[in-house]
Amino acid sequence: MIRTIERLLTFKPNSDDHGALESREHIRCRFGKEFALDLDGVWLPQPSDTTVLFIHGNRHNITRFGDHYDLFRDLGVSCFAFDYPGYGLSRGSPSESVLYASARAAYSFLVHHHQIAPTSLVLYGCSLGGAVALDLAIHHKAACLVTESTFTNSHAMAKQLYPYIPIQRFMTNRFQNDTKVGDVHYPHLLLHGERDPLVPVRMAIELHQRASEPKQLLIVPEATHTNTISVGGAPLREAIGAFIKTAVAGR
Repeated sequence: MIRTIERLLTFKPNSDDHGALESREHIRCRFGKEFALDLDGVWLPQPSDTTVLFIHGNRHNITRFGDHYDLFRDLGVSCFAFDYPGYGLSRGSPSESVLYASARAAYSFLVHHHQIAPTSLVLYGCSLGGAVALDLAIHHKAACLVTESTFTNSHAMAKQLYPYIPIQRFMTNRFQNDTKVGDVHYPHLLLHGERDPLVPVRMAIELHQRASEPKQLLIVPEATHTNTISVGGAPLREAIGAFIKTAVAGR
């Protein structure tokens, strides 16, 4: 019973079509069999050697993130996004270990099946996806890591969201980003909305303090949890583009 409640609070799979892919050139694909997974992914191609592996959070699915797809298009970089098991058209059930395995499958799909050089690969994770991207960054090479609206760990989030219910005592999902972030040894950009009501900005500051160099923290005034890119506007897009370009050139 407790495990079921934890899963429902942590993962919120959604199979609705939110329309973000309708007007964009894209290629849907299945992958992950070698990891015993059946996953759905989407390519948004650009004439560039740089590819973003985009890892979304615990809500919605790959049809939701139009702001990010616009960002990558404007930067002239390709994007590959995928859904965790139970999300969108991906089959299975989510868990912390399954999310990590899904990211490894996506990485393998890009690097081994499509011959994309790790030195031209950008890992980009939003919210819970930042935790997944961070874990992937520890174990696999890439040009750089971008985490957006990401928290310190699951227990801290449980205290933040349910301060009067000690559910953290029974949690099996850890997502210990604060203890992992120092083990990422290539450029790391942390983005966060100053007015994020879900993941307080102090968590981004703590992650930045614990992160290894080279690192950069961009706090977006007025932004909340899900609108960092749109609120940040052109200055944020230019900063992200400059970070990615410098990181890829440096690899």
